[in-house]
Amino acid sequence: MVNFIQEKGPVIGSDESLKGDTFGGIVVAAVKADEQVRKKLQELGVKDSKKLTDNTCLKLAEKIKKLTSCQIITLFPEEYNDFKGGQTVLLNKLHAQCYNYLKPGIHVVDKYPGCKVGDIVKIKADEKYVEVAAASILARAYALKQLKRLSDRAKFSIPKGSTHVQHALEKIKKHKLDPHYFVKLSFNNVKKFFNL
Repeated sequence: MVNFIQEKGPVIGSDESLKGDTFGGIVVAAVKADEQVRKKLQELGVKDSKKLTDNTCLKLAEKIKKLTSCQIITLFPEEYNDFKGGQTVLLNKLHAQCYNYLKPGIHVVDKYPGCKVGDIVKIKADEKYVEVAAASILARAYALKQLKRLSDRAKFSIPKGSTHVQHALEKIKKHKLDPHYFVKLSFNNVKKFFNL
């Protein structure tokens, strides 16, 4: 069992997914827990989502939603691309929105560059706080659901991450699909590929 940091009283952990992915928009999730809920999350086997398979994340996400007060914000690529403030400003806004929906409680955030929200901001908070670990699972599960919807829309499998995406970008172009609805237009690899 993972040894998580135990704060007193209610804690709201938030985390995001798709931040570095070429395809998809962004997902931010937050989970609120007290002592009893923290214990139950640990019993479920909640840990940093990067240590879990996609399937396990999807299954655990359903259990976390039943067990906790949580908030999930999913922005598809078109909403992400229409936001004019840049990714960091958007992340600060979405983490704050999730927290405001669930407060009061201590807000713990997994640190990202330019993070301006949270009472406690830690690098690898998803390994240190069960609430952030649970939020990371929710964010990843909803990211997977978003990529599945984009795959259905594109009629081919949309890849995760940012390294092996060239083939998928070529298919977007070949099928004359509007990249605005599939990728982050601000990413350098996307700008270069579509001459933006």
